[in-house]
Amino acid sequence: MRVHGVGIDLVRIDRLESLIGRWGERFEARVFTERERLFCSERRNRIACLALRFAAKEAFAKALGLGLRKPVLWLDIEVRSDKLGKPGIHLSPRAQAYCAEAGIASWHLSLTDDGPYGAAVVVIETAADPRLPAT
Repeated sequence: MRVHGVGIDLVRIDRLESLIGRWGERFEARVFTERERLFCSERRNRIACLALRFAAKEAFAKALGLGLRKPVLWLDIEVRSDKLGKPGIHLSPRAQAYCAEAGIASWHLSLTDDGPYGAAVVVIETAADPRLPAT
């Protein structure tokens, strides 16, 4: 595997809270999938949970080198946790197709929060080109 890109994003949780306070459901529905909103509604700190997902989406877009524009938009990136709580990124069929076409084979997500901040790091890998020497 070769690294395609690394993305990082830091978000102030109170900033996201302000955006939600101002735009409400309209903002949430534009940025977060129904599954993400339901998951975070069951958490002690719903806003911090959403902030981490916001940071993860930004970090993924940065690692892609594309930004949040077609064919990968906010709702095409979904953060899910496995049974043990490990976060992962699941993509819409459209985003999956883009990644497959770009030779992207896998991605990794790490989330953290401390006090007023939430952060995400994403590493995206492409399949190694068999014609090139291993590094």
